[in-house]
Amino acid sequence: MVRILEVVTPEQRRPVATLIICAMSCLLLAVLAGLAGTLSYSENFSSVAGLTLQHLRPLHTTFGVAWIYVAGSAVIYAYLLGEPAAQSRAFRLRLKAQIILWVLAGLGSLVSLSLGVFSGREYMGAHWIWSVLIYLGWILFAWNYFSVVGFRLRGQPVFLYMWSTSIVLFLYSFAEGNAWLLAIIGDHPLRDIALQWKSYGPLVGSFNLLVYGSLSYLTCSLNGESSYAYSRLTFLLFFIGVFNSFTNFGHHTYHLPQSHLIKWISCISSLSEAIIVVKLLVDLLKSRRKKAAGLPDLNVLLKAATIWSVLLVGSAVIISIPPVNTLVHGTHFVMAHAMGSMIGIDSVILWAALLYILHLTVGSDALSPRRGALVFATLNITAMTLIVVLSIEGAINGYLRYMGPRAAAPPAVLRWVPEAFMGLGAVLAACILFVCLHWILVLIPMTRRIPPPAT
Repeated sequence: MVRILEVVTPEQRRPVATLIICAMSCLLLAVLAGLAGTLSYSENFSSVAGLTLQHLRPLHTTFGVAWIYVAGSAVIYAYLLGEPAAQSRAFRLRLKAQIILWVLAGLGSLVSLSLGVFSGREYMGAHWIWSVLIYLGWILFAWNYFSVVGFRLRGQPVFLYMWSTSIVLFLYSFAEGNAWLLAIIGDHPLRDIALQWKSYGPLVGSFNLLVYGSLSYLTCSLNGESSYAYSRLTFLLFFIGVFNSFTNFGHHTYHLPQSHLIKWISCISSLSEAIIVVKLLVDLLKSRRKKAAGLPDLNVLLKAATIWSVLLVGSAVIISIPPVNTLVHGTHFVMAHAMGSMIGIDSVILWAALLYILHLTVGSDALSPRRGALVFATLNITAMTLIVVLSIEGAINGYLRYMGPRAAAPPAVLRWVPEAFMGLGAVLAACILFVCLHWILVLIPMTRRIPPPAT
């Protein structure tokens, strides 16, 4: 049987609260760096406090990805800490060391990137020394996880399959992503590019499975029963998600000499995964959720995740077709798809899971569900408008690229894109900042050690 998410003791809440605060801090940094980065589209932009787009983009992407991983680990620990095997002193020491390593890696990445120390890698822009700390912390995370769950998954719910695979995939793909440090890889550009994007496939797969596992676990907790975690559809999503993790790199290497079979396998596996996610979210939206009946903020997030998933399948179809990909790759169309996936699916699902944990631990009164529902609705509408604007701009530029010398002058509407980008980005950032700061203030008291009762 699946252990349903429940309120735990204050000592069990402390590490979960700490991880959620760390996740919110990463999201804050990503949003602030992204907001500052939008100024680079203004003609009057030079730098913000000496930081150019070269500084701000790796800050934005590094902490955006960190937000997903740290938030996902918080959901996993909310499950693990309710198990008897997680009450040992060794488990707590490993958890404490993991958090310390990740905090040091985050602070080190923030300082070094701000000072202009770049690796030059996509999504791994910080100096490789911080990757070592992240990796060591992940090893401790894996140790804690498998010490509770074990390695035998037969008969277990699907979210444990997803989480287990996610943890192993990260260990593999993160090491492969840093293989450019070896001369046999780094000194050969074609080999380096191919391996770089191949490693990002399992890396993206690892945080997708982290999110999908959190979605499955949240669904079981909301419905109050575990049949969902054993359904054929959720296991189909798991198997396709794993398969897609090793094939979706083809979207980024169409320009390299490779078999067309690889490209179409990548296309089909990606689309099948997206369609199944939509089906799961629609089923979740239709289900009767007694526990969420009085939580309008949670219901807004679940509905938003469903709408985002349905709409993003369309853009996934477009960028998966090789000839079209050639035209739109490198434009804001792909950027819009990536932002929509990160904000609209991964972040919204994790917000929902974390919000449910918060409702159970600090109570609904402290979270103001109605105000939260309004903020989350504004956030999603703004993000959707921003994605539409960037998609249109990217599609126009893709068409102009196709026309080549025959293309007419760019339409005047494109001149308004930088202003729209900045304006919508500011509203989006304000909503996310409100959520992050509100949750952090609510969680800070939970991180304090509870003194033993007087005798």
